[in-house]
Amino acid sequence: MSRSLPSVAFDALLLGLVVLPPAAAVASVRLDPTLPFGMLTGVVLIAMLIGIVFASSGLAGEILHPVALATGLIGISVVIGEVIPDVPSDATIDERLGEIVAQVTAWLRIVLSGGQATNNLLFLFLLALIAWMIGYFGAWAVFRARSAWWPVTVSATALTLVLANFPNLFVYMLVELIAAMLLVARVNLEARRMVWQSVGLPQSQGLAGRAFRASLSLALALVALAWVAPTVLASRAISQGLGEPTRPWQQAQVEFNRLFGGLQAQNEASLSGFSRSMTLHGSFHLADTSVLQVRSPKPEYWRAIVYDRYTGHGWLSSDPIDQATLTAGSDALRSTDRARSEIDQQVTVLQPRGSYLVGASQPFRFDRTVGAQAYPDAPNNGVDLVAALSLTPLEPGTRYTVASEISIASAADLRTANQAYSAEIRQRYLDLPPIPERVHQLAEQITAPQQDPYDKAEAIESYLRAMPYTLDVPPPPSDRDAVDYFLFDTKTGYCDYFASAMAVMARSVGIPARVVSGYATGDPQDDGSYLVKDSNSHSWTEIYLPPYGWIPFEPSGSWPRFQRGPGEASATTPTPIPTPRPIPNVAQSQSQATPTPTPTPTPSPGAAEAAQPFTKKPPLDLHPVLPLLYALGLLALIALALWYLWNRGLRGMPPAVVAYAKMTRLAGWLGFGPKLTETPEEYGRALSSSVPEVRTSILRISAEYAQYRFGRRTDQRAENLLRLWRFVRNALIRRVGRLRRQ
Repeated sequence: MSRSLPSVAFDALLLGLVVLPPAAAVASVRLDPTLPFGMLTGVVLIAMLIGIVFASSGLAGEILHPVALATGLIGISVVIGEVIPDVPSDATIDERLGEIVAQVTAWLRIVLSGGQATNNLLFLFLLALIAWMIGYFGAWAVFRARSAWWPVTVSATALTLVLANFPNLFVYMLVELIAAMLLVARVNLEARRMVWQSVGLPQSQGLAGRAFRASLSLALALVALAWVAPTVLASRAISQGLGEPTRPWQQAQVEFNRLFGGLQAQNEASLSGFSRSMTLHGSFHLADTSVLQVRSPKPEYWRAIVYDRYTGHGWLSSDPIDQATLTAGSDALRSTDRARSEIDQQVTVLQPRGSYLVGASQPFRFDRTVGAQAYPDAPNNGVDLVAALSLTPLEPGTRYTVASEISIASAADLRTANQAYSAEIRQRYLDLPPIPERVHQLAEQITAPQQDPYDKAEAIESYLRAMPYTLDVPPPPSDRDAVDYFLFDTKTGYCDYFASAMAVMARSVGIPARVVSGYATGDPQDDGSYLVKDSNSHSWTEIYLPPYGWIPFEPSGSWPRFQRGPGEASATTPTPIPTPRPIPNVAQSQSQATPTPTPTPTPSPGAAEAAQPFTKKPPLDLHPVLPLLYALGLLALIALALWYLWNRGLRGMPPAVVAYAKMTRLAGWLGFGPKLTETPEEYGRALSSSVPEVRTSILRISAEYAQYRFGRRTDQRAENLLRLWRFVRNALIRRVGRLRRQ
């Protein structure tokens, strides 16, 4: 049935409104101002137009799909080649394409080695390829396969992932919801009308208009439901049911941030957030939104997460990490470090920023059940806490109490700390990737006059505190070590850079160190509490000094130093910085993890049993093989799906049914499926005329199936049908791309 041009144009318009929102939403975020993310909308449109033309041509998809994919790959490569940063303007196309290959190779080398990649060029390249496939195959599905579900589901999934990081872009989802409902209704109606026409059924006048109005009404109702859904889901009963820990999703976020750690939205102030990765970005600004109110007897830094592994571009809380559920009041996280006092803090959540629970210094007890993440190789059978996660959603007004161990060791005490570091501490907290030699030389020069680890750490801290602090810095080049770039090129930065530089330099001279992210103290209130804002997000350094444990240091000059000794405040309220901080986006919400210190708790004798949820595991680094494992997993899923589709409904069926079903399925996939009005024998004659070399086998299979289907009897020799089917299968495969029926 031929379609009018206005009908085709209207379907194309609806398809565009379905497949364009994900690309337009990503482009609006400005993940990297040096790269043209705005090209994604153009890629989708061009791919959609090519898909419409190819779908209308009548040629086989086996021929057209490779042509379309090759066209997209070449076109995208040429466009990106024209905008590669730091490439001379007079470079040839060959030179630009060679640069793309070189950067992709460098990215793969970093990823396969378990490092943290910050080159956004490949991310744009992959997004453009995905946009091309969504546009092309979406058009093919609508205009050739007469199905709208593929473009609707794929586009909705992509847009959902974008909205998970940028919920303020919900207007794109509203447009897609309405367009998707209308497109599905129109395509389904068109498919039904073609069937009705083929069998001669009359069609009432105005059916298309009534269907359009009904689908539009349903779409608007769904939009209204989506609008009120957040309010409904906010109820405690529902949100608690949906709020269980999602470690696989968290791990996926960590891996995404490791692969594409350089992404950073530029168009708005960001909200603080934490994850197991922190990338050293360029400029950013945090919102001035109040997020916590903390009632504490001392002004402290409020720790959220600890990072142990420096990648050259940022930090990771590396695997393996144990996660144990600790009941309210459990002391399993208590340490045996010397010179520690306990303080209780009551935290009120004003604006949720994920499920991370914060607490001063080394949190060891909570008044609620928590998911405690810890490294399994803590010294002395202790618990090296990474982060504590709430098992129920944190909502505005949520309150929890946390008990922490605060160091009260004086400077004199810390100077007597020994250097008897355990093997576990050395392995995890002295490890460094290859760093420029001048970083090590600078650390040696700064610490040479000092004799003990504490004074060496203070010397590094003093050196860094003399450097200017700013939130407006250029991002480190993808081929440069971020700390080296900070120390010798920009010579200025924000807290993530200062904390990273101190930890790296300390490790380079043999002092165990790590980076902690969370919040600085906040603003003191009249009632004795501290009001913590997004702009108080902060990172600092901890140095391991046995037997006193992890001791915090403040290398950022815009914040005061930590005070040492009993009776003193561990931290004082910092002077506000003129500008706030970074933007969490697809990658940054996880990578720009700000502040919080981490304890290295070791359970006291009475807490030995409670600490047992954390079992020792031998370290196993799977990062080098993760891409291979992902690829194998994807192939396995595809193979499983194909196997299911191929064998669906055939288990236990007689050979006649199995042979005929497999014959029609394979022929249908190759473009020669049975018509609704054909009997099995009519279909067999039609197929055998196109594959004459196995004509007898096709007719025999069709006849036996017809006898079973309508007479419920089969030839006793029907077992031979499966052998005949194999002859038919081989003949059909040889005709891939050439098998078509009118």
